[in-house]
Amino acid sequence: MQSYTECIPCFVRQAFDALCMVGSDERQRHRVLQRVLVEAARFPLDRPPPAMAQEIHRIIREELQNADPYAKIKDASTRIALDLAEEARGLIKASIEPFRMAVRFAIAGNIMDFALASAWDRLDLNNFIEKTRLYPLDDAAVGRLHRAVDAAQSILVLGDNCGETVFDRLLIEQMAGKRIHYAVKGAPVINDATLADAIAAGLDQVAELVENGSDAPGTLLEDCSEAFCELFDSVDLVIAKGQANYESLNSVARPVFFLTQVKCPVIGRDLDEPVGRWVIREHKGAGR
Repeated sequence: MQSYTECIPCFVRQAFDALCMVGSDERQRHRVLQRVLVEAARFPLDRPPPAMAQEIHRIIREELQNADPYAKIKDASTRIALDLAEEARGLIKASIEPFRMAVRFAIAGNIMDFALASAWDRLDLNNFIEKTRLYPLDDAAVGRLHRAVDAAQSILVLGDNCGETVFDRLLIEQMAGKRIHYAVKGAPVINDATLADAIAAGLDQVAELVENGSDAPGTLLEDCSEAFCELFDSVDLVIAKGQANYESLNSVARPVFFLTQVKCPVIGRDLDEPVGRWVIREHKGAGR
């Protein structure tokens, strides 16, 4: 999808929030924001927001001289999610429809998004299990996803944030008998999962892990490795987690199921859903 003028102040705000979270000083913040403003001024709006986010976080890493400034935050979110996982797994196992409950947890885990500072707080996590059980979700869309999983032999799950990965594992556990590939970033960006992060979440026990070769949030196919793109095109089913994957893949040629929370008005308009809504959206492929 394209970007919009209202994305520009959001780019700057995300850069500032990111700098505050990783412990930068005033001088570093000023220097980074100057560079971000220059990049935002010339960013073409026909490009998806993750393309600008990629540039922002390259600047942050360069200015801070830190290849993974979110490393401690990522580790903390994975530990928190692992603390919640057994209770979640018990609810899934006890459910009349385990797949449906696992989908709920996979989408609920998308709250662990540090690109949006206000989206993750202790109150949300204290209510995480109860909210996951009760939050409205399109049952018909869950049914379509379940049928697509049943019909597929090979499935590619595009991961998103650390912590969220733990709940993706719970969903993958409901796909027994399938060949599951789980894609992570080729290099650190924000709190998106890398290979080491996915292993920390235990995903190597339920899926074949693959790096996409990119340091962009979401999945910018033109920036991904040839091997990843071949896998993306060849599997029977692609399940894409998180808003950045929607932003970067909602006009691709092949079908994709998107699982995300709506976190901003721009995405809400595109999906015709209110901010905060949990969404399962089947993209049938451009021109299909």
